[in-house]
Amino acid sequence: MKMKLALFMFAIGLGSSFAYAAESSTNSCQGWCAIGYRNCIKHGGDPVECAADRDACFEDCGGRAM
Repeated sequence: MKMKLALFMFAIGLGSSFAYAAESSTNSCQGWCAIGYRNCIKHGGDPVECAADRDACFEDCGGRAM
């Protein structure tokens, strides 16, 4: 009985952690926008232009996020 309860609690923990990770990871549209912004800055892009591109990307995703 303790094993079944432990497995059940383990499964719930995995499910909740996956839901959190899926929501806040790069799988979201806003996540891809953030990656694009970081790559733009990393490769010497103008911060103002990179931010403008990021904001336009957020708008395409359905609104400003982060």
